[in-house]
Amino acid sequence: MTASLIGIIPAAGSGIRARPYTYELHKGMFLIDGTPNIQRHIELMRDGMGIEEVAIVLGYMGDTIRQYFGDGSDFGVRINYVENQHLDKGWAWSVLLAKPFMAGRNGCVMLADEFYLDTNIGEMAASGLDDFSVVVPVKAVEDEALIKKNFSVERDGARVVRLVENPVSTPNNLLGMATFMIRAEVMNELEAAFEGGRSSLDFVTFVDDLIRSGNQVGSFDLTGEYINLNDVVSMEAAQDAAIRSRLAGS
Repeated sequence: MTASLIGIIPAAGSGIRARPYTYELHKGMFLIDGTPNIQRHIELMRDGMGIEEVAIVLGYMGDTIRQYFGDGSDFGVRINYVENQHLDKGWAWSVLLAKPFMAGRNGCVMLADEFYLDTNIGEMAASGLDDFSVVVPVKAVEDEALIKKNFSVERDGARVVRLVENPVSTPNNLLGMATFMIRAEVMNELEAAFEGGRSSLDFVTFVDDLIRSGNQVGSFDLTGEYINLNDVVSMEAAQDAAIRSRLAGS
């Protein structure tokens, strides 16, 4: 296992669109075939990416996450926690709060509500950061509405040339997922964005800003199943997919 990569899981949001599930349960703790989604992230990072240390950014119902995972020893990793008390600043602020734990290492940022099943996402850890400041997974999809709920990706070969959060129209069939491999130096630029007067910033827009300022951003072609757990329908779809996958393998 390598110590050159740290996992970052922003889990501060309240999950309004996923109610009623999120009245009593953080959406990252939603049981998908018996396993909380954040636990799936930790296991994926640990086993697929060789990550030994994870920073979880807490906010809504953060105590339940802290109580479940503790120091991470029961899950084969070391877990640090940080509180986001400024949710109005956007989820890029949650990412920035993990900066003190990076200690010069590169990071894998994975939102708590991203669901991956039978994918190659673990391979992204070994790709790209020698040539790119950021690498983002992309997947060709048929449903344009999925892209509009997430973000669109335009690219030239492996190089990403534009990202648009919640686009009104889609330039192609490429869906972007809120998981990012980032070089350690990216945190400095993110910090500078807030110090420069940005009061609110989502991380997708920040990465697009990096592209416009001359940074190289790469793409990683995802295989397998991906669902953004952003509402009741998507949560139920993830549950069904995970159960089907388990039964098919039994």
